Amino acid sequence: MPKYLGVYETACLTRRQLENLVKQLLAEDGEVKCEKAYVSIAAGKLICVFYAPTKEAMDAYQKQHGFVPVHFWRIDMETQDGELVSVVERTSAQQT
Repeated sequence: MPKYLGVYETACLTRRQLENLVKQLLAEDGEVKCEKAYVSIAAGKLICVFYAPTKEAMDAYQKQHGFVPVHFWRIDMETQDGELVSVVERTSAQQT
């Protein structure tokens, strides 16, 4: 399944609000799944790694949650054991 990375502004959220938001994102079960979240309180940023079947599903998810990305990318390749591999092939192999 394709992987996406989104960067979001969080300057107006408190630490407790950020903790609750991240817990909610990680606990949700649906076609879009948040794999990991990173927060920089000092920079006012939330960075999330998502799995989603399509960009349209990801766009709908962001709209539903009120997320307006500062940056947003589909991740095509990542390192595994020191090698650059396709994310889609890697996730497909993991599911079988």
